[in-house]
Amino acid sequence: MAVPKIKICGITAAREVQWLNENKVDYAGFVFFEKSKRNLTMPQAKALLDGLDQTVRPVAVTVSPTVELVEEIQKNGFAILQVHGILSEEVKAVCRLPIWRAFNVEHMTELVSEREGFQEGEKIEAFLIDNAQYGSGQTFDWSKLDADVLREIRTKKLILAGGLNASNIAEGIAIFQPDIVDVSSGVEKENGIGKDEEKITEFVRKVRKRHE
Repeated sequence: MAVPKIKICGITAAREVQWLNENKVDYAGFVFFEKSKRNLTMPQAKALLDGLDQTVRPVAVTVSPTVELVEEIQKNGFAILQVHGILSEEVKAVCRLPIWRAFNVEHMTELVSEREGFQEGEKIEAFLIDNAQYGSGQTFDWSKLDADVLREIRTKKLILAGGLNASNIAEGIAIFQPDIVDVSSGVEKENGIGKDEEKITEFVRKVRKRHE
């Protein structure tokens, strides 16, 4: 099995950008959602993007984004649009970026219906499966993901998120064999404010360990 690519999400500081560069991760996530403690303004995000290595692809993480937000994201150098909540037809029409469609796996009927609509959508690059409360640091019940649905959503890349950390990532990879793993809370400081350099390094090491 190929080693999954790594996304570190919820980046808020220049030092964190540097840690991502040093660990040669694949993706950096920047959150545009006012209710998140990791929320950024576009100028804040742009300043962080300027320090990111070209090998690290920036992902704009949104919740039910407006056309205006998507257009601003596209103007500022992001490589991928990640969408939680509602993905409107208007947003799909104006979006020129690959889209990562995020789902709450507790609602399997929603996942099935949305999946059927996206199978022919060339803009949808990947499905991201997350906990009910994205960014909560909690894993969902991995046993509740229907095996048939899991096979079906592999019409796109599969991204595993939701409460991942260095201690459970090996199990998550073994169960889901994802193309990409996505961590945020699991590499934050104990007080939950900002990323922890050692946790980032250890998470990356655990993901890549079996392939050394």
